[in-house]
Amino acid sequence: MSLKSLTRGLLVAAGIGLAGLASAASASATTLNEIVQRGTVRIGVLIGGPPMGMVDDKGNPTGYDYDVAVLIAKYLGVKAEYVALTPPARIPALQTGRVDFLIATLNPTPERARSVMFTMPYNAFNMVVVTKGAKVESLDALKGKKVGATRGTPQEAALRRAGGINVTIFEDDSITTQALLSGQVEAAALPETLVLSVAKQNPDAKLEIGFSIYAQGNSMAVRPGDFEILQWLNNTIYFMKKNGELDTLYRKWTDTPLPPLETF
Repeated sequence: MSLKSLTRGLLVAAGIGLAGLASAASASATTLNEIVQRGTVRIGVLIGGPPMGMVDDKGNPTGYDYDVAVLIAKYLGVKAEYVALTPPARIPALQTGRVDFLIATLNPTPERARSVMFTMPYNAFNMVVVTKGAKVESLDALKGKKVGATRGTPQEAALRRAGGINVTIFEDDSITTQALLSGQVEAAALPETLVLSVAKQNPDAKLEIGFSIYAQGNSMAVRPGDFEILQWLNNTIYFMKKNGELDTLYRKWTDTPLPPLETF
């Protein structure tokens, strides 16, 4: 067989393979029309991470994410089922089809992007290290200390990368916060929005924000291949950002303006 014939054969085979992958992704993708025809959208929202997501006195989800999800359902023109999810349960709920997409304060990391597709960010905050009383100013100052973080989060990864820190893992931000307040840990890595909310409600706790580990933008997420839903969500995020709805909700839950949101 000539080199030219071999090359042509490889290109044809590659083309067939790519076409097959594209067809498979298209066949399994959920479309906006399917959601509209169904009449209900299933949206995963965060709990355990106030003020972005928690439950009210009746056990129903509430917070910034829930309010954004209500707006999204309104713009879709369908009823909504709001599925309450703790941080570790977010991506599995999407992967198994329990929800159509996530509005659950999810940081779009490269590792997570291997499993889901992310929209442009719709909220943001600083991830900070907080203590009771004595303030810490750097990761080095945490070495040898017991520091709380929520399971499977970028802040857990950042603390482990620093080395020498006794990282203690909890299932959500609320439990991590309680561990700090009760003295189970000496410090915790938490969203600044949550720390400020807790400090306002518990002034006697004397919470001290030491430093920011990083600034975190948070995205909605869809299953791989759901490009139509991804594009619609990006369009709607842009619309809500421009008309001020996202800023209004952020101020409602944090008493601060919506930070600048990066795009990608």
